[in-house]
This record gives sequence, C-alpha cells and structure tokens, in this order.
Amino acid sequence: MRREEQVIAGPRWRVILEAHWRDQLQEVTELSLAYHGAVGDAPDSAGKRAQQLVRRTVAARQRLADTEDALDRLAAGHFGECEQCGALIPADLLFAAPESRYCPDCAVAALSTDARERVH
Repeated sequence: MRREEQVIAGPRWRVILEAHWRDQLQEVTELSLAYHGAVGDAPDSAGKRAQQLVRRTVAARQRLADTEDALDRLAAGHFGECEQCGALIPADLLFAAPESRYCPDCAVAALSTDARERVH
C-alpha cells in the first residue's frame, strides 16, 4: 500500500481500530468481573482459576493498550509505518493485526533479540 493510499484509508482504519478497541474493552471488563466473581465466591478455592483470569486479563489489557497506541499513531499520521525502520507495514499484515508496530523484517529481528536476551 502506498503512503497516499494509507492516508486516504485513514477513516477506514479508524473504524477498524475502534471496533477492535470496543471488543477488547468488553473482554477486559468481562475478565475483570469473572476474576472478582471467582475471588468473591470462594476466596480460598479460587486460587488457580483466579491466577488464570489474572493472566488473561493482563494479556487483554495489553492488547487494548496496543490498540490505543495504534489509534494514537493514526491520529499523528504515522499509522502503518514501522516504528523501527520507517518502512510501510504491508496492508495484509495490518488487516490481520491493525495494532502492528513493525514491518515483518523488524518484527523478526525484535523477536530474535528478545530470544537471545532470555537465554543470557
């Protein structure tokens, strides 16, 4: 997708991102309520279930924050640009994961770096 096409498609991306945001907010809300319900119903026996719900809630909150960051990039005119190298992120990747921050090459490099850091 050329830069001009991404700019023209800005309103479409806003609709997509806002729909993701609403879905993710609902997921965070439901997980939070489920956690509080599990702990409130049986505080002593809720341990494992509560831990699972906390992990799922943290992951859902991170996805929500990533989507909010994508909305910020859209508003600033940088949506669809790789944060590492500045190249355009392919449209098919953005359709699959509109919160993407990196082009495929930089994403692979970042994953490789993370994996090396965990080994050491």
